[in-house]
Amino acid sequence: MRNRTVGINVRVTVTEKKKVTMLAKKCGLSLSEYLRQRALGYEPGGHPPKEVFDVLDKLDEIAENCQPSAGAKITACADEIRDLLIGGN
Repeated sequence: MRNRTVGINVRVTVTEKKKVTMLAKKCGLSLSEYLRQRALGYEPGGHPPKEVFDVLDKLDEIAENCQPSAGAKITACADEIRDLLIGGN
């Protein structure tokens, strides 16, 4: 998984937070992931089932137990699939 190392704080009204939280839930995303995608210019839409991401997480676990070069390739592929699923480049 990618390491998130810094935070960005934004102040909103209670109503704004409720609305953004609802929009994130509609897309099947956490509030942070929804805001991250929107800030980076993506427009989250429908989402694949949770099981798809569970499989990708399992691939990450497998990659950790492989030879470093193979593990890096597996991780890169899983990350690329995640990016495609969430509307990345």
